[in-house]
Amino acid sequence: CQQSHPQLGRFLCLLLLACATRAVAAAATKADAGSFKERAQEEGFKQWMVAVRRELHQKPELMYKEFETSKLIQRELSDIGIPFVAGIGETGVIGTIGSGEAPVIALRADMDALPIEEENDIPFKSTHEGRMHACGHDVHTAMLLAGGRLLKELHDSGSLGKGTVKLVFQPAEEGGAGALHTRKHLDDVSAIYGFHVWPGIPFGTVATRRGTIMASAAFFTCTFHGKGTHGAMPHLGHDPVLAASAATQSLQSIVSRQTSPLDSSVVSVTRFHSGGAFNVVPDEAVIGGTLRALTEAGMADLQESTRRIVTLVAEAHGCSATLSFMEDVHPVVPPVVNDAGAVAFVQSVAETLVGKEMVQEVEPTMAAEDFAYYTQKMPGAFVFLGIGEDNFPLHHPKLMVDEDVMPLGAALHAALAVEALSASKNEVE
Repeated sequence: CQQSHPQLGRFLCLLLLACATRAVAAAATKADAGSFKERAQEEGFKQWMVAVRRELHQKPELMYKEFETSKLIQRELSDIGIPFVAGIGETGVIGTIGSGEAPVIALRADMDALPIEEENDIPFKSTHEGRMHACGHDVHTAMLLAGGRLLKELHDSGSLGKGTVKLVFQPAEEGGAGALHTRKHLDDVSAIYGFHVWPGIPFGTVATRRGTIMASAAFFTCTFHGKGTHGAMPHLGHDPVLAASAATQSLQSIVSRQTSPLDSSVVSVTRFHSGGAFNVVPDEAVIGGTLRALTEAGMADLQESTRRIVTLVAEAHGCSATLSFMEDVHPVVPPVVNDAGAVAFVQSVAETLVGKEMVQEVEPTMAAEDFAYYTQKMPGAFVFLGIGEDNFPLHHPKLMVDEDVMPLGAALHAALAVEALSASKNEVE
């Protein structure tokens, strides 16, 4: 064949060589992934990672106030030898590993806690009254630090190759849109990946999906202004409690009667405050809650319906209503939309670590995540890491993460980065 068709023969040889090269690279990736997991499970390495997590767990800090958390991250990055930029959005930190050249891959962890009083009886229980890492951000931060350590060891051995990995430690995920600050430093990133420990999924399972995986979220507060009077003479006033109660019920019709059954939406009134005396109709009543939708258009519809209902119901009761979505404090978070290629890539890498049977495709959740701001600008995938079906839900005062999942999370971070750099290099070649 080469003698009669030399050009065709040369093409076939090159094709076979390319296939062989990719097969070798795939085998090397599997070996690298396995070695990352083995390294992360070594006693000394795991003890360090767990100690970091427990130190974070004892000192939870709320959004944009993660000053001690930021110092801890900077301390650990310095000890590992990873250069970083700090003070992003006040407390955010971005570490950099590699040659400084393209391609650039980002790995992200959130770092803020919640205003929840912890109920776990453990030696490393929160020492900050009314604050708790009830969403696993302490675990996320420790796993990313550990993933960074694995990558730095590979880089120091000369085996990381060309390319750059950015470790993004983001503040203010819990309603503060901290991703908008860190995103400004990622213009050169070709893909981003993030993990979230997730109860309700078998331990050690890696779960994600193509397209929308998490909902858009908005918060609202509405004050009903009436006319106070003696509780024995309600006809002399305009009762804001009655107006707020009627509005609370009417808001439920948005999902049940104004939204298609095929479009997932949530309207939850979670706060109701009014008055202070048993025999006084107050001047005001305040309700608050959250809206959720799987599309930005769906969120806009929920907001408009909420605005219309509270206004008209208030008027029907002789009151007025002041509605706020509090976007200056809690920006409306868009849905998290995973890139199909990024998801396929994550699933492929995860299978080398946990096996195909432990990689799942999940349904979307109506919970929200500001990882959405990253996937608006660059390809990315947000991934759930199972911590057991019998665990307490996220944001629960008794949530407790089994620390045995952490070596897997660290290895996944490192393996994704290495394989992503390798894949980008192959595309260029």
